[in-house]
Amino acid sequence: MRGLPYSRLGPALFVHEMKALFDTPDEISVELERCAIDSVENAFYTHWHPDHTGGMRIFEQLNMNWFSDKPKNTTTVYLPPKVQDDFKNKLGLMDHLNHLARIGVVKIRILQEAQRIEINKIGIQCRQMLDPSLYAYLLEEDDKRVLLALDDTFRWVPPQDLKGVDLVVLETGWFERSPDGSTLFTKDSSIARSEASFEETLAKIRGIGAERTILTHIEELVQRTFDDFKELEAEYGDLRITFAYDGLTVEV
Repeated sequence: MRGLPYSRLGPALFVHEMKALFDTPDEISVELERCAIDSVENAFYTHWHPDHTGGMRIFEQLNMNWFSDKPKNTTTVYLPPKVQDDFKNKLGLMDHLNHLARIGVVKIRILQEAQRIEINKIGIQCRQMLDPSLYAYLLEEDDKRVLLALDDTFRWVPPQDLKGVDLVVLETGWFERSPDGSTLFTKDSSIARSEASFEETLAKIRGIGAERTILTHIEELVQRTFDDFKELEAEYGDLRITFAYDGLTVEV
């Protein structure tokens, strides 16, 4: 076991200034503990997929007070409209969230498309993507803008007003070949017909024109290590790409 930064757990992102968590993969309790995060005041979901929602019980683990009738804390959970609809119909997610609300460890709020809310002087909006079940988030503070499009960017074209942000976080996408040149996926494979490739992601990076890009949602299927990604960062140095790893901290 090589440990960090070679190990990878599920996709999640935490904004410290807002004490806000984006998505809860199965391993989120380990991720938060490893990063010394013991308080989540706000949470946002991008979509219903299990790798982004399987750790929803984290709100009970963080906020429940087992020696009192009242919780220690309450996390406000924000759901865009289509995410709320999917939570009602997928994997019993809304039942679970409603249970957490009944015991007081979460409050549920619906965040309408392009509605702007403000948390600790940071404005936040959700933006529906090409797949209507997916949402990106735009964060704004003073003249700084951060775009979070964390998954399923296949054929998604970012609107003009989301271009030129200071930081964009995107999924990495699949690679046709492994580092040793062997074929991983062909152009007619099922993944090629439904998921963004690394080449498509590069095109999005160029189109968005952000000051900096973080690429996340790195699957074991791509057969690349932390070292391999450092080489890719150097190869595409003009695009100012950083491949995410568990515990990565970024300041904008």
